[in-house]
Amino acid sequence: MRVSVVDVASSDARLLLELRRAAVESRADAVIVGVPVSGATVGFGEAALAARLPVLLTLPSVEPVAATGGRWLFALAPTPEQIARRAVQITESPLDTIVVTADGRPPDPEARAIVDWWSRVARTVPQQVRVDRRDETLQMAVRLAGVPTTAGTGRRVHIAGPPREWGPLGSALKQSARSATYVLSYLTEHTDLGEFRDGLDAVWPAPVHLTLAAIPPNAAASARRQFVQSFTDRHGPPTAHAAAAFDALTLLALAAERAGADDRERLRDQLEGTSFTGVTTTYAFSVTRHAGYSGDDLVLYRWSGSAPVPDTRR
Repeated sequence: MRVSVVDVASSDARLLLELRRAAVESRADAVIVGVPVSGATVGFGEAALAARLPVLLTLPSVEPVAATGGRWLFALAPTPEQIARRAVQITESPLDTIVVTADGRPPDPEARAIVDWWSRVARTVPQQVRVDRRDETLQMAVRLAGVPTTAGTGRRVHIAGPPREWGPLGSALKQSARSATYVLSYLTEHTDLGEFRDGLDAVWPAPVHLTLAAIPPNAAASARRQFVQSFTDRHGPPTAHAAAAFDALTLLALAAERAGADDRERLRDQLEGTSFTGVTTTYAFSVTRHAGYSGDDLVLYRWSGSAPVPDTRR
């Protein structure tokens, strides 16, 4: 397998350009996309349809199969709805919940999924606060988080987007509102937790198999254990994104062996008929299902001070 890595610098235009280049100039057999892609990414579905090569998405995406170009798109990360279901499980009521999003950013799919989930289940929605990083709005979010709930318990505060984007908010939260539990994004990397590490109760959803302690020591899980051990030895505990990238390459290699020819359409057809036990989950794809992640393998983690550990609260 020959792999080329391209940094698109979070640019949608560069992403579309590189997708075309992979299809036309490089004659790639497949593309792995490790940046956020959604229905709001203008032209992405049309570009995937025109490229006619399998595109594997390693960050959260809604079920792509019904969208433009969806037959060529495969989602290896959990969907926003799967993330929302796991993230709200430590919250008894939407009345105890605040969803904080950044002003000036596109709508966050995780935050939207959390609001939609409560709307369906409880027929009411949590309070939503948009902050623009000015001191007064940050302090408002802190005050709201510190207000006792009707049950007298601490609030659950969902922070949209990865922690690296919330440095000022983290500093403000550190000064008060310690009774709240902060539920961070699936995009969280433990190396980015910064201000959240010291004295704050923060959790985030991630695949269950990111630590050796969560993987049974048996032959069926040997590939998972080998990946986690080797990655940890080189770089520290793996993130969900690193594990998904490993799974994407392994999945492509497996499908390519079965396809038996240099044919993108046959490779796509093989991917659609694949069930595969990877590091993050056991994926199951079909013609009508291209979001292959099993939501049962998603848990909440917290930072132990040296490594992520599963959070056992319910």
